[in-house]
Amino acid sequence: MITFLKSDDASKPKTIASSPAQPDPKAGRVTSNIRHGELFVHLKGHPEQRLRLRWEPKGDRERELPAGTYAVTGYRHVAAGQDGAQWIWSTTAPVYRELTVKAGETVNLDVRQKITVNARAFTKKGKQRVALVFQAERRLGNTLYRNGKRIDIQWQCLDKKGALLSEGGMRYG
Repeated sequence: MITFLKSDDASKPKTIASSPAQPDPKAGRVTSNIRHGELFVHLKGHPEQRLRLRWEPKGDRERELPAGTYAVTGYRHVAAGQDGAQWIWSTTAPVYRELTVKAGETVNLDVRQKITVNARAFTKKGKQRVALVFQAERRLGNTLYRNGKRIDIQWQCLDKKGALLSEGGMRYG
């Protein structure tokens, strides 16, 4: 029997989208190179207490967290395409990094902002096959969304003259 998880308000991460007007002296601050997007964390040993640190293109860059060691479980980048479409690149892992927040201090967490795609084409039993590797840093799981819908990765295999040999899409996740 398959059990489906129901998303309710209690299971959603608490969102921290700005700095408090009155800083807590027992807390620390987190900054990131994420210009528009989110960083997902939980206090180490407490995965049920998930937090989402959100940044918008305009606004303050510091997010306050109680002092402690946090497991970073992923991040999300949001960008607009040339055609105006909203693109979201989301990454996840059980623990991507650890982040230590100290009272009264600011810690910065920079994330790699590129996806590596490696492809290899080969022929097997007369059929062309393409093997794709689609990953972020540290083997994080990736998902791409365009206008809110998850998309497959499309590929084309060309010969030396640029003629199309085969094409297809990679489903993942």
